[in-house]
Order: sequence, then C-alpha cells, then structure tokens
Amino acid sequence: MKHVIEQSILQTIAFFDVFNYPLTAEEIWKWLYRPGRKVRLSEVKDLLENSDTLSKEIVRTEAFYSLQDREYTHLIRKHHNNLAERKFARALRLVRIYKYLPFIKMIAISNTLAYSNAGEESDIDFFVITAKKRIWIVRFFTIMLIYFFGMRPKNGHIRDAFCLSFFISEDNLNIQRIMISSKDIYSPYWVRQLLPVYNVDNTYQKFLKANKWTEAYLPNAYENKFVKEIKSGRWSKFISKLLGFIICPPFIGRAFNATFRRVQSKIISRNLQSLINVDTRVIIDEQMLKFHSNDRREIFYKKWRDRMHALMDNTNEDDV
Repeated sequence: MKHVIEQSILQTIAFFDVFNYPLTAEEIWKWLYRPGRKVRLSEVKDLLENSDTLSKEIVRTEAFYSLQDREYTHLIRKHHNNLAERKFARALRLVRIYKYLPFIKMIAISNTLAYSNAGEESDIDFFVITAKKRIWIVRFFTIMLIYFFGMRPKNGHIRDAFCLSFFISEDNLNIQRIMISSKDIYSPYWVRQLLPVYNVDNTYQKFLKANKWTEAYLPNAYENKFVKEIKSGRWSKFISKLLGFIICPPFIGRAFNATFRRVQSKIISRNLQSLINVDTRVIIDEQMLKFHSNDRREIFYKKWRDRMHALMDNTNEDDV
C-alpha cells in the first residue's frame, strides 16, 4: 500500500506540473489521484519526508513540492497567485450584476483561475447552472450582458475577458458523460476545482453529490469555499423574480425557452455547427450547452502521461 500512495503522490505532482503549479503537502493530500482509498494527511507528509523513492523524483522549495529540475515553478505559482486577485475582483463585479437575472442557480469560476493559476493574458471562465427548461434564456442574457459591457474576447485578445461556454440545467447535474475516456485525468479535477461564487439553494452541494463518481479519482477532495461569495439579497431576489415573470411568464416558459434557442442557434459559428454532438467538445441539448471546440483535455493527458513515463523510467533505472 505504501507503494500505491507513493505512486499517487507522483501522479498528482506530475499532473499539476503540466500547469507549472507545485503543491504544498496539504494540497497533495487534497488532490491525491486514485490512491484507492481515503488517505490521512499524516501518511502523505510522512512519505514526502521519508520516502527514498519520492526523494529521487521530487524536491521541496519553500513549502512547495515539484518534480526534480522544476523548482522554479514555485515562482510562476506566486506570480499567478498575485494576478488572481485582480481577476477575482473583476469576476465578482460581473456576478453582482448576474444575481439580478432570473433562473441562475449557480455560477462557478472554472479552469486555472479556480485555483489561482491564471496567467496575465488569460480569460475568466464561468460554469453556470440554470433552472430546468431555462438554459437558453440564461445563456442569452448572460452573454448579452458581457457583450454590452465589452467583456467578451475581441480579435483574439482574451485578457480578463469572460468566457461563458458551459451551461447545464439543475435537472442534469451529473456530467460524467463529458469525460473523453476512462483515462481522462482532467475532468475529475475540473469538477472538484470549481470555485462557486454564486450559489442558490445549495446547488453547488447538489452538484457535488450528483458527481460522486469523482470520489473514485479524488477521494480526499472536499467542498471549495470562497470567502467573497456573492449572496442574494432581498432586492436582488425580488428583481430576479420580477424579471423572470416578465421574460418568461408562467405556463409558457417552455415556448419562450425554445424561442431563445432558435435565435441563438442561428448565430452559432459554422465551425461549432460542424462539431455539435459529434463528441464531448460541443454539446447542445435542453440540459447542457458546452462550447469547447478547442478542448485540450487530450493534450493535458498526454503531457501528464509523458511525465509519468519519464518518472517510471528513472525508477526502473534505479531498481526501486
């Protein structure tokens, strides 16, 4: 079992190394990849300090563990942590507006910014959960707002722009079907790294419960908390309900959602049109809208696999 945990530690550090992100001991424990069971933090710390196998492959710089010869990545992580504050502030300003829109159940920051690792030129990715049968309405108004305020990417420039390319409805919380294969290491991390910044009716907790399959990959992961999470107030709730009644009157909500779908379907780019429901890159139905034509999960997997192959070759050469 000791060997299994050592292997998991190497796999975890190697995965985050793909993103130039060394980890603390506590983070290695939280994000431990496929150890086969829940592992105590003390077990991880003991192996990090005393394992001969690990000492040959990883190095500690300040509080961060990285692969050998990758010690400099702790400087990249610190730089990105500082950048994250600006991007979080920008994200929260938009969410304070979004909370007045109807039918939004959760907004979470996703991808690298979710763990404060976004670069200077990167955009801000949102993952949105909507009320059932209202997914197209929510997409329309959230996109229109960032278009109106000039917050969408323009002419290839994405710095601090907003990317709203993934929506699901509250009656479709299990997103295991988007995995590209059983070897997809990125998707379980993506789910568990989501950072909820607006959470209505405990939708984030319901989402995690619906995606318990991630526990087979990351058994130590737990809920993420954001101290600056935006809350609904009395006035925002009132305005949201009023707008919901105006935009989508009772008893004809499904027809309105279909209307918003037809309008948006006509302006989906030709490139995306050719990819709709072909695989997991672009999914369009009444419960999921996913527009990731440049899906890099396969690339991330291959980079991680190459790192692991190199580590295993070193281990074999040392007869460990």
